[in-house]
Amino acid sequence: MKIITIILSLLGLSICLFTCTSRYNSGNDSRGPQYAGAARCVQCHQEIARSYVHAHHYKTSSKTDVDVVKKIITALNDTVRFPGNQLVRLETVNKGIMQTYMLNGGQVAREQMDFAFGSGEKAWTFGYWRDEKLYQLPLTYLSELKRWTNSPGFPADHPDYSRLIVGRCMECHSSYAAVERNLEGGMRYTEKIDPGSIIYGIDCERCHGPAAQHVAFHMDHPDEKTAKFMTPIKSLSRQRQLDLCATCHSGDPVNLRSIFAFVPGDTLSNYYMYYPGVAANPDAHGMQMQSLMQSQCFLQSNLTCTSCHDTHKNEGSMQEVFVQRCMSCHLKSDHAVAMRSAKNDCISCHMPLEASKSLDFNNSAEQKNTSYRLRTHRIAVYPDSK
Repeated sequence: MKIITIILSLLGLSICLFTCTSRYNSGNDSRGPQYAGAARCVQCHQEIARSYVHAHHYKTSSKTDVDVVKKIITALNDTVRFPGNQLVRLETVNKGIMQTYMLNGGQVAREQMDFAFGSGEKAWTFGYWRDEKLYQLPLTYLSELKRWTNSPGFPADHPDYSRLIVGRCMECHSSYAAVERNLEGGMRYTEKIDPGSIIYGIDCERCHGPAAQHVAFHMDHPDEKTAKFMTPIKSLSRQRQLDLCATCHSGDPVNLRSIFAFVPGDTLSNYYMYYPGVAANPDAHGMQMQSLMQSQCFLQSNLTCTSCHDTHKNEGSMQEVFVQRCMSCHLKSDHAVAMRSAKNDCISCHMPLEASKSLDFNNSAEQKNTSYRLRTHRIAVYPDSK
């Protein structure tokens, strides 16, 4: 009887664990059972979801949208030329878009544009899959200039199809990717990325943390309006809020552990280590946090990223919205009031566009560099700004 009782108890416990796990998991999130998946979030947060699908964070990686790329190719020249009678041509083949390398009229390489990095606000660069390895393609599209050019950092004298896109890239351009690292000879590592594990773009749980328990509770208690089993971002200290955004907006540090494991309330220094002096002259690309922390606006207030940005919306072209946010602190400034009355925006003068020091695009056969210009987050007085 004791054995039967023990067996029945274990069986009951197993059923309970299975039931709880099933309730907490949507069944298709590659991060694990503690994650609900964005589809579950949308059920209760439809208005936010409708807005967020247009935000740049949401679109920072995706499978290549063939129809969108076709329109870009139709509107522009479909060829980028390199020295020595070399070129890369964009071609529609079956249901995909190819980047085809031609030398003296003969085909050298052809790969499909499988993966798109970037929201398209500034640029798109593309990758192709081979044996669970993701490689960057030689042509990148610059949205503001409406042109195709050689991908950033690629050689100017020939098209390159060999640059590996590693898991570190995925950590800021996706919500998750399962990465397998293998040591091959000496200290050289190779990486494989499971395509089926990728959660494209930045989804709800990447910033708000795992939500399966939260979803299960509110499904069982629909009248409860206070969010349970989630960490409200506004409840965090200023530094912990900054750490959350800095996971992707503080440059390219040394990884101590995968940033995919970061959840709201974590301390960034447990994940990243920075080289000495890296913050002295921060790049406009990717180092927004270091730039912001040099600003008097930051040093003399409790400013955080969300003081100026509503990350659930695409506000890139909403000039007046940002002016209003500046004015929330500068209503007593005669200069600010005068500039607003003259319908001048604060951003153009005090956060001007700067060329990235880490990214530029050489224009292949023309041997001419095209700068990649982004808005600095070091809010200051720039006398030469126009």
